[in-house]
Amino acid sequence: MSKAIGIKITKAGDFYDVGASKFFGAPTIPGEWLDDRFTQDEIFFCQIRLSDIAKIDSENRLPHEGYLYFFLRTANGKYALEAVIRDCLEKPRVAVDRFNECVEGYEHLVDDYLIEFFEVDEDYEGTKLFGTPSSWQYAENPPKLLLQFDPLDTDAGFLSEVDGYLYFFLGEDELDLSQVKAHLEHS
Repeated sequence: MSKAIGIKITKAGDFYDVGASKFFGAPTIPGEWLDDRFTQDEIFFCQIRLSDIAKIDSENRLPHEGYLYFFLRTANGKYALEAVIRDCLEKPRVAVDRFNECVEGYEHLVDDYLIEFFEVDEDYEGTKLFGTPSSWQYAENPPKLLLQFDPLDTDAGFLSEVDGYLYFFLGEDELDLSQVKAHLEHS
């Protein structure tokens, strides 16, 4: 059986590494991204410092250096979220405070929630990287899971009224991040 990588989410205290793996708050990004990378309806969802998962990603499903970023476009409404996944190899230099405060309905997502990674079985039902999607209710096999987010795992207030999961599924070409799709599933 393949393993997944569990994610424990805790609200950041006063002092922490701004380049840490985290949800919401202030993404730490390459400076050149400030010019033309973001739209007015795009929220920062999370960043993963890939060296943080190196010891538990024994199957090498992701690189073990650089960063992976998850953003969500919200233009089509609160429950029709579009995944925008970016990566960079170099150490990001710019922290963008209060990134989400200008996106209607998501203004409150300005606090950082730090991530702790741990090994879990593929059918783990919380927030995780990889594994099998929890509560998959369709006859066909699910697409390959990149990230599963359980809104009830945190007090951040993101989709907190949803009893279910936000999935990020890999596309046919698993290395092409532009093919990643977000899917909100109610239990």
